[in-house]
Amino acid sequence: MSTMLASMLIFGALGALAGLGMINVMALVARSKNRPNDTVAFASDRPVGEIVANWAQQEGFRLVRTDATTRVYKRGRNLLTAPAFVEHTADGERHTLKAYVQIDGLLLKGDIALSGGGILVKLPRAMAHSAVNRLLATLGQAALPK
Repeated sequence: MSTMLASMLIFGALGALAGLGMINVMALVARSKNRPNDTVAFASDRPVGEIVANWAQQEGFRLVRTDATTRVYKRGRNLLTAPAFVEHTADGERHTLKAYVQIDGLLLKGDIALSGGGILVKLPRAMAHSAVNRLLATLGQAALPK
């Protein structure tokens, strides 16, 4: 093996480790934030579950988990961008929506709200923020703050 190829392999491995380390640092920062998600609670006699399911399909979110009262939708596969999540919980006419982006550094995971400042996962948060605000408008709720 030539020294040039060996150098490329070594520096490539070091770059990969540095990138993984930075993602874990971002996940740690996200965990330390006081707001891991945006939460909107409201009452409605409309079929909110169906509205959320239709919105999710239109926006590219897929159902990843469901139980008696909660459905969790996810967009993204954590390949090139952090995935966004929307959780809908129904208790009679009371509904709660939680929205967040998850940073998965393999060693650490951290959730961060869509609203609020900062540069941490800015693009995935901005894309999910717009999509969630379209859902909230359909439900007659106030938009998430910037």
